[in-house]
Amino acid sequence: MGAFRSAAINVGSISIDPDMFAGAGPAESGLRALVACDLEEEDAECSGCSRVVPYELTAPIAMLQSKDHGSEVFECVPISESENVILYLHGGGYKYGSPASHRGVTGRLSGISGLRCIAIDYRLAPLHPYPAQLHDALLAFIYLLMQGFKPQNIVLAGDSAGGNLALVLFLLLRHTGVARSVCGLVLISPWADLVSNRSSMSRNAKYDYLTGPPLQSPLAMARVFYAPGRRYSQSMVDEMSHPLVSPVNGDFADFPPTLIQAGEKEILADDIAQLYENLLRDNDPERHDSFVFESYADMVHVFHQFKELPDA
Repeated sequence: MGAFRSAAINVGSISIDPDMFAGAGPAESGLRALVACDLEEEDAECSGCSRVVPYELTAPIAMLQSKDHGSEVFECVPISESENVILYLHGGGYKYGSPASHRGVTGRLSGISGLRCIAIDYRLAPLHPYPAQLHDALLAFIYLLMQGFKPQNIVLAGDSAGGNLALVLFLLLRHTGVARSVCGLVLISPWADLVSNRSSMSRNAKYDYLTGPPLQSPLAMARVFYAPGRRYSQSMVDEMSHPLVSPVNGDFADFPPTLIQAGEKEILADDIAQLYENLLRDNDPERHDSFVFESYADMVHVFHQFKELPDA
């Protein structure tokens, strides 16, 4: 387990060249606009108008009890040059959740791994639709670099929508050149395909709590996140199939070591299995040991949150 402290990233302290987003598909125009909006806030006449991205830093109990460390464990700077750190992106369908709602998961993750964990409170849809969440995650990653962490020492982790965001963030980091690789990814029941029609969507619907209207409905979670209020069309489906929205369709060549965990009875089971198959497809057989997929019998979506379960 771990203990946490709250802090915030001052967005005005982070400079982003919007031209880095050239060729980023459906994310490009939105990311450019969001960067411009942050600059407008920073240039406002009132003092203290700069936007912030709140976060919680969790430190493992073992580190807190160590005589080698003091109050610096709650400062977002490397304790050592080679320290690994987790950037955690919470789930909730991009509509719900916060670092507070996921303290049980991040606390256990920090305690089990022995690593400090930074969980950001990214903006939520529908007030802030795609790609606001990706923008906040990118800002958090760049912030960690500015604080002295190296890309090869940062683990990207997340559950459900947060697993989607971790994947999409890495694909964007690689596209923009901000980072060619990271320490690794930990994906808990990742939402890999926002337009999926694979058979587990219907096969496991009677078992999983994660159910909702089909994509044709304006209330579908994917549409509320990606384009609230927009009419259903094939062009929208095509946009949402882009790897920076549905990362199952990405290029996984030379991907960092990745751990995927999921439940056999969740509706996303087939999407997650396809994600793993694509990881193997795009990498040489000698690297296949770098990708681990653990599918838990009789478990549902993000069963890790039910801490009374032995598998959790």
